[in-house]
Amino acid sequence: MSPDEFIYMCVLLFSLPVGHLVKHAKSPTSKKIVSSSVGIALVASLCHYHILHSIVTTIGTCVIVKVAGWRHCHKLTFAWCFGYIAFFRMVHFIGLPYPPSFANAVQLLLTLKMVGMTFEIHDSYAAKINPPIQDSDKKPRIVVIIDEPSVMDICHYAYCYIGIMTGPYYKYKTYYDMIHNEKSSKIDTMGPLFDRLKFAALYGSMFIVSSHYITIDIAVTDEFFSYSYWFKTFFMVPMFFVFRTRMYAAWVLSECICVMATLGAYPKDTLPKCAQGPTVELPKNREKDTSSDDYYSFETINNINGYKCDFTSSFRDAMRYWNMTVQWWLANYIYRRVPSKAWRTSLTMLVSAFWHGIHPGYYLSFMTVPIILMAEDVMIKAFRRPSNEKIFDWLNWFFRMRSFEYLSMGFLLLKMDYTLNYWKSTYFIGHAYSAIFILFGTLFKPRKKKLDSQTDEAKKEK
Repeated sequence: MSPDEFIYMCVLLFSLPVGHLVKHAKSPTSKKIVSSSVGIALVASLCHYHILHSIVTTIGTCVIVKVAGWRHCHKLTFAWCFGYIAFFRMVHFIGLPYPPSFANAVQLLLTLKMVGMTFEIHDSYAAKINPPIQDSDKKPRIVVIIDEPSVMDICHYAYCYIGIMTGPYYKYKTYYDMIHNEKSSKIDTMGPLFDRLKFAALYGSMFIVSSHYITIDIAVTDEFFSYSYWFKTFFMVPMFFVFRTRMYAAWVLSECICVMATLGAYPKDTLPKCAQGPTVELPKNREKDTSSDDYYSFETINNINGYKCDFTSSFRDAMRYWNMTVQWWLANYIYRRVPSKAWRTSLTMLVSAFWHGIHPGYYLSFMTVPIILMAEDVMIKAFRRPSNEKIFDWLNWFFRMRSFEYLSMGFLLLKMDYTLNYWKSTYFIGHAYSAIFILFGTLFKPRKKKLDSQTDEAKKEK
């Protein structure tokens, strides 16, 4: 465990009991003050004067919201926040000190929150004027109406201590509901907390043990490239294990912080979804004991499903269960709003890569994702049938795990020469089998009439 990782763990553990204060605060104002004061203290203590970056970003967003109006605030805020990220990462070129990793983490989450909030504002006004709201492919979009937040509300939301450096992403509406929940002190949080803590302990233990023996540093040495092909290729398997257990532990512990503060606590009957929140409204005259242990769901702040991430067969599905709230942000504010279906995935991956950082490894990995998805899609259409779906899904799981491991090396090595040298030492195995799958899937793709007849036969058998 590196010094920075140890500090992150301490921040998460410190934030846990703060949720008890927020949960039992007597008024919305008290909740805001406690949440923001702790958040500002954390950022100031770890980032020092680099806190100015987050202040400038927040002030700029406030100006856009109040001056540009609802029609354009989301587009301008997107340009402002992502433009500032570019400046933030290149400040050393103009003689300013390079920000520490903690300031980078704050800037990443702040960008999602500010851009997401202005999309909420835009969609709320649009829904009032011309409902229903639709995505670029004419599908209806779930819109929760919010009032335009004041400047102080935006600042409180920006510096709320919950997830300020680690996530999960949560909407302004979710934050607002937590602040104004008059029954928060009656919500059972201990049950959901311990359900998550046991997984946090499991993932954390696996990370601490595995990271002690396996590090990425060896992959950039001359000695590493003298080893056999299979050693170099297999190396990414345990390396990805270290990488994902670290992320799982941090995300689950972050969920615990949300639970303690009752962030994202909604009645189960509202059918809350990850990041979205409630999807149906409860009848106003409905009566039920809201203090019962099983009344509330915390699905809104669910950021990781380790089991499905590791064992679902599809690459596309596994992506949905990884950093789920950020995936929701990308899907709802980027993917579904791109007019051209042909460019949706590529543009979404490009935005995701830019958000993560300027390191070439991010771009090499993210821009490989559309190739892997294409390979998986054509293979499913060509070969997956009701008669062989179990065998096919098992093989698909095997290759999609190898794909995740292959891509993770870009995240870990970061530099272009490091990443390409490693991939080259494996003969670009991830790209190679993806290209082979695309070729074979295209060659053996059944004609539409034949596929329809097979589908009809399968239905008759059922």
